[in-house]
Amino acid sequence: EVRIQILADLELPENGTILDIGAGCGSIGLEALKLRPNLKLFCIDKSIGSKELISENARRLGVVPKDILEEDINNLISTNNINSLKKASRVIIGGCDKTTKLRIIKELSREMKCGDILAIPLIDIQTIKDLREALKENNFEVNLNLIQTYKSLSISEGIRMDPNNPIFLLRGKKLI
Repeated sequence: EVRIQILADLELPENGTILDIGAGCGSIGLEALKLRPNLKLFCIDKSIGSKELISENARRLGVVPKDILEEDINNLISTNNINSLKKASRVIIGGCDKTTKLRIIKELSREMKCGDILAIPLIDIQTIKDLREALKENNFEVNLNLIQTYKSLSISEGIRMDPNNPIFLLRGKKLI
């Protein structure tokens, strides 16, 4: 449910570059590539085995990412190995701590153009304020949505709705 909203918020263009940082299994970036096959997708995740997992999921979906990097985004930034990735027009920032998210916003926002979009799914409400301020300081129009979903659970008298953890979706669209 959250993946669908993130993809909608990204307003995927026909062409361009998309970064999926903290990609996990790659579900968001790979789905974006399935919807827009001309996009260049770069998946980045520091977890051991993530490259193999994302590659397998890409094969199952019939898509081919431009690259899958099994590395910490902080290392890529520190060594300037992110330069080729700074041209991304769509960025998903998940799976990292607040300090790293702030660093990514600072680094990538310098190259982003008017209309480019960052999407940041969050479960930690304390992080929202700092990230929102960082986006505003870097000339992004900011929106925040709360996504709450429920799944049915069988009980003796029928079903009840069992809530999933709420997800906050912070979106920044570059103004200048």
